[in-house]
Amino acid sequence: MSRLAVIPWVLSLAGLAAADFPDLLRFTNGDQLHGAFLGIKEGPQAIWRHDDLAAPVDFKTAQLRHIILQGGRPLKPLASLSHLGLVNGDRIPGTITGITSDMIILDTPYAGVLRIPRKQVSMLAPNPLGGRVYYHGPFVENEWKMAHPSYPDGLPPASPEGDEKKDPDKKHPDKKDLAEPGRWVFSGSAWYWQSKRTGTALIRETGMPDRAILRFDLAWKNRLSMAFGFHADFARPKPAEGEDNQGAGVKGRPIVPGDSADLPRLFGNSFVLQLHSSYLMLFRTAVDAQGKASVERIQLNNNNHLRLAEMSQAKVEVRSNRHTGGITLFVNDEFVAQWSENGVAGHAGGDFAGKGSGFGFLVQGDDTPVRISDIVVSEWNGMPDSARSLQVDDQDVILMANGTDRFAGQVGRLDEHGKVLFEGRHGQFQFPLDEVAEIRFARDRLAPVAAEPAENFVVRLSPVGSISGRPVSGDGSMIGIINPIAGELNLSLESAVMLDFNSSKQIIDDWDADF
Repeated sequence: MSRLAVIPWVLSLAGLAAADFPDLLRFTNGDQLHGAFLGIKEGPQAIWRHDDLAAPVDFKTAQLRHIILQGGRPLKPLASLSHLGLVNGDRIPGTITGITSDMIILDTPYAGVLRIPRKQVSMLAPNPLGGRVYYHGPFVENEWKMAHPSYPDGLPPASPEGDEKKDPDKKHPDKKDLAEPGRWVFSGSAWYWQSKRTGTALIRETGMPDRAILRFDLAWKNRLSMAFGFHADFARPKPAEGEDNQGAGVKGRPIVPGDSADLPRLFGNSFVLQLHSSYLMLFRTAVDAQGKASVERIQLNNNNHLRLAEMSQAKVEVRSNRHTGGITLFVNDEFVAQWSENGVAGHAGGDFAGKGSGFGFLVQGDDTPVRISDIVVSEWNGMPDSARSLQVDDQDVILMANGTDRFAGQVGRLDEHGKVLFEGRHGQFQFPLDEVAEIRFARDRLAPVAAEPAENFVVRLSPVGSISGRPVSGDGSMIGIINPIAGELNLSLESAVMLDFNSSKQIIDDWDADF
């Protein structure tokens, strides 16, 4: 049995009453309604209460996009990041208590003990990431800010109809309209960018520890051209002569798509990675004591090629350590690039270009709709890679929590002492499960992925977890579903943040019609 330490959720809002954060229901046509989710009944239909209605109403789940519970704040976040991954993409959180030749046994706080066929499990993660989670979302819009050099204190509220609604094609933009910055749009559990006007960054001013993992899902249309800053302090450069850094417009040089010289104006002292369809660039941005901005391109330790030209989605992950100066980039769990700042060891980040704990995103193409979702920021234990990067067809791969040792062979059972029996090329081993970061099972031994039923929905848990199935019944605190792999489950919603009724595996099909 894996004895996992309880994670101190110092940033948790679990102590706040649910009544402070109403539920939000969003329909497939984009309409939304605040109120309270009361459960599921035959149909399936969601039962909804609204203060302006005399009695609860029922909505067919086929009409719903998703329900955000308690404003995206769980009543009781899961105390551990331990989870397993299924072949269908589900991530099931829980403590691994048993491994046999044909079964994985998982103890969960939300559904009791689960017994899952081993061939349906693609990976086990007893000790993933390495530390506590500082942020998981986005589920709440007001936790974010839009930054633009014209508005150093943040963009003002949008007009009621919105610039894009007044003239979506921008065939006849007026002078004032050209000066107005574009805006990010929050929808459910994602941020969208579709504006033709670049220069607006989506930022969080805090959240990154000194040793951090920043991970997010990225989807785009056309050619990718975007940047994201990390360890940013958002220091403001002194406006250049003839440049107005206040008000509704920039009288001097405007933001230019793809121009790295603009990055300090948005991120201050920071590291900024530019991602393009076939290459990447890493920059060190700075604002000195006199307010002078500078940008320096950093030479990576290996090639800077990306293979995103044929894709429309990717999972991006950067691991950074202010104490050692190390920065590593993964795309879709595969190593891409690594860089190390010289001369910072032992200086506790004093010479590290990124002086802050913030991060943010900036689209740099003039016709690049982008969606950002499933953002996770956590502490990093220094582990340099993931077991997936070593996954093979005919052997299981174990990656140890020390981040350096990994073994290929065949995973046996979990014994009564909490040790994984493992047969490798050079002998038999016993690995304490508490010291295992991740196990990836051989691809050839996995079951094929079955087609997803039309009525399936997804329960998303915080800080990790997504469980799909057909909704059967339930109230506002418990819900019964039939998972195609784990069978019938009664899920407590204490740790749930969203019920996703139209979650497509094809990410472009899952975008709002306006995007």
